Amino acid sequence: MVVKPDPFERVHEDTDPWDVDSFYERRKRAVTLAALPAEHYGRALEVGCSVGALAVDLAGRCDHLLAIDASQNAVDLATRRTAGLDHVDVRRARIPDEWPEGRFDLVSISEVGYFLTAAELADVIARSREALTDVGHLLLCHWRHEIVGWPLDGPDVHEALLATGARVLVEHEEPDFMLHVLARWA
Repeated sequence: MVVKPDPFERVHEDTDPWDVDSFYERRKRAVTLAALPAEHYGRALEVGCSVGALAVDLAGRCDHLLAIDASQNAVDLATRRTAGLDHVDVRRARIPDEWPEGRFDLVSISEVGYFLTAAELADVIARSREALTDVGHLLLCHWRHEIVGWPLDGPDVHEALLATGARVLVEHEEPDFMLHVLARWA
């Protein structure tokens, strides 16, 4: 039996597969942070933390951050990047099946939704809904262009979440990315 290499592990063999220090990525993170309606969050969850660039930024806005990724290589890289931030916990977890326990004031799903099937995304939406505190926010940020080889595109992910009827607090679109912050569903 031939075991195919995990695509998430392959991507993260490169220590910076997304060029996180480029102007585009730094600016996108700045826009993301500026879009958050609350200055501070108690508990936050970052789904798909990759190398931990956004985790470092989110860490300054919360008491505790749980950053998860499906790739052990990514977890190792994010752990190194967040070293010294004692309130950040980086773990390997594949969503939706390994969704973490507990409630969160902020759930960030950034640049990861298109790697899910439509059924997995529906499960992630349901889990996000259950995991948010009454005053919680759901942050979505995704590339707007076609994603070749994956089930969904960024607009597909956002449309699925917007179709749930969650209240939109922030909506931002640019040629390359789109961002929404949603309030907890009633």
